[in-house]
Amino acid sequence: MTETSTAQPDVQESILAPEEIDALMQAVAPNEQAQALLATLPPIHQPESVESFDFSAGSDNGPDRYPLLFNLQQRVAESLKEQWTETFQREISVSSEGIDERVYQDIIQENDEMAQVFFIYEVHGFGRMMLTCDMPLIVAYIDAMLGGTGEAFGDSAEALSPVEMSLSMRIGASLEKLLANMWEPVRDLPFSLLKIEVEPQFLAVAANTDTCFSVKFEIKIAEEFRGHMHLHYPRGFLEPILDGLRASSSDEPNTKDEEWDNLLQKSIEQVPLTVRLELGQCHLNIKQFLALRSGDFLPLSKGEQEPSTLWVSSSPMFEAMPGSQDGLLAAELTKQLTHD
Repeated sequence: MTETSTAQPDVQESILAPEEIDALMQAVAPNEQAQALLATLPPIHQPESVESFDFSAGSDNGPDRYPLLFNLQQRVAESLKEQWTETFQREISVSSEGIDERVYQDIIQENDEMAQVFFIYEVHGFGRMMLTCDMPLIVAYIDAMLGGTGEAFGDSAEALSPVEMSLSMRIGASLEKLLANMWEPVRDLPFSLLKIEVEPQFLAVAANTDTCFSVKFEIKIAEEFRGHMHLHYPRGFLEPILDGLRASSSDEPNTKDEEWDNLLQKSIEQVPLTVRLELGQCHLNIKQFLALRSGDFLPLSKGEQEPSTLWVSSSPMFEAMPGSQDGLLAAELTKQLTHD
């Protein structure tokens, strides 16, 4: 076979002409062609072990991408603790247990172990979100609202009476304000309580296949009595503000603005406080309370010379002796109880 070339001497020429290569490949079986091509490739490193991948394990656009959302849930935990502690008149533990991305259908089908109370809220321009709470916690809260200990029902609560349902509306209204305060640093969201349900089939918060960001809190009433509260935000609800939730506190400048600090301090000093003097307590059941009439006396279980307690919000601050000054009821502070 003779081959002529007109190429420059420093250019490497093909051993076979294109038509010769084509004729040779036609004489080789297709599988042999593939093996011949693979043989020309460098060896590929194979791992010793390969773990199976779960495609439902989560998305690359889940809650972890929004660090500000984690900061906001801590703000809710603190507000819940203050609210429940004030209602129960004793220390209530509230802890955050993280944020998960879940399918809405799975959320409404998970209430088999514990009866739930569903609070549905709506924000104009955003849609609906849902707050769920174990029913025993709601019944205990109502018991505390009426002056009880809040521990009488334990895990036995499975339904709400008409009176309890009515009082749950008051709980929902207080949670409405709590949610609005939580989101205030990000966006002014005027939450509105739409309805309260105990049956999940009537919720209509999102489509069954929609994903939600679910925030979980544990509320501990007593050593043997605790439950959970969840905030469920459909992805469509959060969509308009997701970019703002990507902001992290680490992105903020580290310099300290003294002027801003002074203005903040002056603003905090102007925040009003509710101070109350507790002369004593008495325990009544609902029948006794409804029977009260003008002229009745309530025994307060406290002696005339015993000091009373001066409270600021839910914290006892001073012991005080009640009396009068210049024709007005007054209290003489005798002992400071806390420095917080």
